[in-house]
This record gives sequence, C-alpha cells and structure tokens, in this order.
Amino acid sequence: MGAVMAGLALVPAREVLGDTPPAAPPEPSAPESSPAPGAEARALSKIVHLRYGSRLDHAALKEITRGLDGGLKSAASLRKVPLINADEPAFLFRAWREDHD
Repeated sequence: MGAVMAGLALVPAREVLGDTPPAAPPEPSAPESSPAPGAEARALSKIVHLRYGSRLDHAALKEITRGLDGGLKSAASLRKVPLINADEPAFLFRAWREDHD
C-alpha cells in the first residue's frame, strides 16, 4: 500500500482524477553532455575511491562523482537563500484527530 501511495505522489493530480488524458511519452533526444564535475566533487570522489575503490568500477565511480557534484551544487543553492533564525518551514502541519473530521 505504501509503495502505491509513494508512486501516486509522482503523478499529477489531474492524471489520477482523469481530468486530462495522460501525456505522450517525450520524444527521444540527443543525449545532453553534462558539465564536468567541480574540483570539490572530484576531491570527494578520490576519497571514495581510496576507501571503496576495490569494490567499484569506473562507471560506478563516475556516477558517484556526478551525485556528489549535484549534491554540492544543491547545497550551494540552498546557502544562497537568506534565512534568519526566526524563519519557519514553508508548510503547516496539523495532526489528524478522529474526533475533529
């Protein structure tokens, strides 16, 4: 049941409810060349290679380096957002209570 709910979270609500026909699959395009990973990602991947290199092939190390680079870029983007200590999360949580439907 949990896997179904997790999968439904990835589908736009209109498609689940049947308001619009499902979108056609995207046309295959030429593979985009991804930019080379930054120096920090390459340095971290060297650490991974030193620790786990005997269990990783070249393709796995390349994928790990890409993941590290993506994480570092995301972290850099998040650090650019000015926040103060009083800023709260952008969501409101209300616990469900059966007696208050």
